[in-house]
Order: sequence, then structure tokens, then C-alpha cells
Amino acid sequence: MLNAILEGKAGRIMLNGSEPQSWRTVFQSYEDLLTAAIWSRVSYLSPAAMDQFFSEMLGINRDSWGKFESITFWPKYVFPDPADEKMQPFLSGDERFAEPDLVITFEHTALIIEVKPPAGGRQYLQQWRKELYTYLADDNAKESVHFLALGNLPATTENWFQELKTQFPQVEFHGMEWRRVREVFQYAEWEAPQDKRIVADCLKALALYGIREPLLPWQQFHQFLAATPLSTDFSFLKAQ
Repeated sequence: MLNAILEGKAGRIMLNGSEPQSWRTVFQSYEDLLTAAIWSRVSYLSPAAMDQFFSEMLGINRDSWGKFESITFWPKYVFPDPADEKMQPFLSGDERFAEPDLVITFEHTALIIEVKPPAGGRQYLQQWRKELYTYLADDNAKESVHFLALGNLPATTENWFQELKTQFPQVEFHGMEWRRVREVFQYAEWEAPQDKRIVADCLKALALYGIREPLLPWQQFHQFLAATPLSTDFSFLKAQ
């Protein structure tokens, strides 16, 4: 489906009685489609490539995480009843569950990911807090947890991480923009042909959202022109 959208072969669709829209427009408008397009493909990477991907992206040695187990999209974690007193000020009273975008589990660790698309959507401290609180209260929670806020990070991100670290000391926090994910895909050395194909698909999906390698700065372009003399042979021009 991704390749059909990229090549303009997916046609058009009507949503909620609106005017027909191209699948490309719809795909670009929903963060959940970006989440699924990228992370479902990451789960198909070979064990060696997956180790490399997470180690380079998060700047850690992933050996201690153990083997990859599963990836779950939009899991729902129920609030304990009653909720902890420290959480009471952050709850409205009618919340039943929290829903992170992704939970990737390894043998010894879980990685919780909250995704915001490049063109919109904000990260929220209380959303992070609720996702961590409900996950850690779940019977199947891993003892070691990493949390990744991906996309549209506010200037207060590090302050929020410090606040949450006080409440959830067992959690390691990471924050990054989508361009960092693209850089890992684009510049890491992928050995297996299957991994190279998966990475190529991920780069295409990111480009659909405008996450692509920037054009060279004008200074570098000027240097390129200076180092590349133009031909002085204009014999190919014909008199009119």
C-alpha cells in the first residue's frame, strides 16, 4: 500500500462524507499511519540490524536489553483503582486507561514510544505521566523501562524528563525529532539485502511526510561551482 501511495496509484477515498481525497493526503494527515508505516517495518529488521538501529538512535549499548520479543501498537493500560495518591492531582476522575503509541518489548526491557507527526501535534507532560504510570502498574510490565518522546519536542522537554525521573526512577528518558530517525536509517551501514530494502521503505515513508535530507546550503553550492569550471566551448549553440 505504501508503494501504491508513493507512486500515485492508490486512488481516492471519502472520509466521513467529505470530498474525495487522495490516499497521499490522508496518509500525511494521520500520525497513526506514519507510526504504523515506520515501526511495523522496523520489527522486520534482522536481529543484528535491530540492535544497530536502537543502539545508534538512542546512543546506548542495547546488549543488556536481550532478544526482541514483540511490538504492540496503541496498547491500552488500565488505571489502578484506586489510583496512587501522587497521581490523583493529574487525573480528571473519568479516565479508565492510557494509550501510548508503541510498546516494544525485549527480553529484559520495554521501550515506550509516544509519537507526534512532523507537521502538528504536541507532546504533553501529563500524557507521558499517565502512560508510564499505567504501564508500570500492569502485571506484565518489565522492570527496566525506556521512554522515547518522538517528534515536536517542546523547549521544556529536559525539565519534564527530570520531573518524571523523580516519580519513575526506573525509567530512562529519551527525546528526539524525526530527522534523527532519518539520519540513522540513511547513514548507518546495513549489511543484509533484506534490511536494506526495509530501510529504503522507511526512508520513502519519511519523505512522504517531508522528512528528507535537506538541500545543500548555498555556501556549499557556491564552493561546488567554484571548484567546477564551466566549459568555454559554446560551439553547440547555433545562430538563430
